[in-house]
Amino acid sequence: MSKNPLFDLYEKLYFHETEVREKLSSRLQTPMAIIVSLIGVLGFLMQNIDRQQVSSAAILIVMLIVASAISLLGAIYFFIRSWYGNTYAFLPSAEDTENYRKVLESTYEQYKDGNILAEGYLNDYLCSNYIKCATQNTRCNDLRSLSLHRTNGTLIIATLLVALSFLAFFFGDLDRSKANKPNEVIIVKPVDVQGVFMTDKKPEPPKEVIPPPPPPPPPRLIKEGVEIVKPQPEKKNGK
Repeated sequence: MSKNPLFDLYEKLYFHETEVREKLSSRLQTPMAIIVSLIGVLGFLMQNIDRQQVSSAAILIVMLIVASAISLLGAIYFFIRSWYGNTYAFLPSAEDTENYRKVLESTYEQYKDGNILAEGYLNDYLCSNYIKCATQNTRCNDLRSLSLHRTNGTLIIATLLVALSFLAFFFGDLDRSKANKPNEVIIVKPVDVQGVFMTDKKPEPPKEVIPPPPPPPPPRLIKEGVEIVKPQPEKKNGK
């Protein structure tokens, strides 16, 4: 039983699609970081926008935020399609393949050229699995690549809309913290009031001078696991 002439090609295609699967998974990290960042920016804008202000800038930023949120939701949808719910096909385990080889040998050992027959059927088994698995994985990788492409496209639109929203927020004076900030009054020069104020109050007697308290005892210094260090009394006048 001759070996399929395209056996090596199917084997290479199988392992190629397996590598593509890993590369697609690594390419999803960048869109995820962008999605998280855009969600943070939109959350900041929605939290700090002055909702009481009615102006053309306020209407514009609301429209931009809504459009940005819609685009971001579309990007999240395509991202999930590319990341989750994909079914890949792989060869049976090495133990199952070895058991099948032994079954083939025991089945055809009583026939003439039984080893050749067993080897041919084993090659057919491997070749058919390479074809099925490679085809399934190719279909899966193509769908994931398409979803990832759509994710990147919608993310570009969402990023532009979020950037325009932030510019409208910044230049339109829509920051709620600035709008509600009280005005600060600073007295540059005190008022000089001339004249003598007449008062009937008697001068108060001089207050009793109370000396400061004596210095408290110093704290104990304990070096862990060694000894107790007694503080030395402070010297006065350099003595």
